[in-house]
Amino acid sequence: MPAVEVWHAPAAADQPGPTEAFCERLLLAEEKVRADRFRVASARHQHVVGRGMARALLSAGLCHSQEIGFRLLDHGKPIVESPDVACRAFNVAHTHGLVVCGLGGREQWLGVDVEWMDRRTDPDLARRYFAAAEIWQLDATKSEDEHRELFLKLWTLKEAFIKAIGTGLYTPLDQFAFEDAAGDQPRLVLNDPKLARGRQWRFESFVPREGFVAAVAVGETVETDVSDSLVKLTDFERWIATQDGSQFV
Repeated sequence: MPAVEVWHAPAAADQPGPTEAFCERLLLAEEKVRADRFRVASARHQHVVGRGMARALLSAGLCHSQEIGFRLLDHGKPIVESPDVACRAFNVAHTHGLVVCGLGGREQWLGVDVEWMDRRTDPDLARRYFAAAEIWQLDATKSEDEHRELFLKLWTLKEAFIKAIGTGLYTPLDQFAFEDAAGDQPRLVLNDPKLARGRQWRFESFVPREGFVAAVAVGETVETDVSDSLVKLTDFERWIATQDGSQFV
């Protein structure tokens, strides 16, 4: 059984569509004020879809969407604080018009990240910030496309991990590395064992939609069967088309 649900939806580049309208209806007044601070329409839509998607999925079948209360951890990671019935791990990421939302179990630590595959990558970026083992993997690639694909897999894996532990870029990216990042089961190697936070970690890279690469990091207090698939992908747009919107607002 997959450990994490990952939902995905596009966000409009200019004029909002049905998904943006659905998600905005779920936001609290202060969340709408924050959304209005975005000067670029695409950034606003990504923010609205991300927060609205989280509210819809966390509350589905359990409570009113606006009853969901969030709290920020020390470095800004949002978690569900109330009601208790909806308290579970979640994480949101977005890029270039795509939003993903991961949902896990109550006791899991969860991080997700997503990147556009056509994003321009700077080879020097890895040399400045990545661990030596990752630089070696990149140096072994045989083409520019292979290098870009591996770089983005490493980047999303690293981002997913620091989002899962809640530190973000306060944790230097060279303090941990991923081996076999191009494979099905990337392996985490820590320079500082404390970063594991006493948890067993699993990771997976996947394609949420054509042209994008994403990664999920899941930390658990007990060992799980690594033969099980980690991620179940679901289209958020198709899901909301089957829902009675009145149950959320």
